[in-house]
Amino acid sequence: MVPGESVQHLTTKYTTLKHRVHQLAQEHRKLQERLEGARSNLRFTDKRIADLEVQLLERDQT
Repeated sequence: MVPGESVQHLTTKYTTLKHRVHQLAQEHRKLQERLEGARSNLRFTDKRIADLEVQLLERDQT
């Protein structure tokens, strides 16, 4: 490999890797948003279940 080709190869590789890091960062952000949404849904569901359990207990006591 000629020294000039080596530098060009490394530059191309660096650019490719930089692009991949950017893609992975975007994917990570999207997954973080989905995870936060899932956690929020879970909190809502847990609260709803607790409310329903209270209603059942109150109904059974009457």
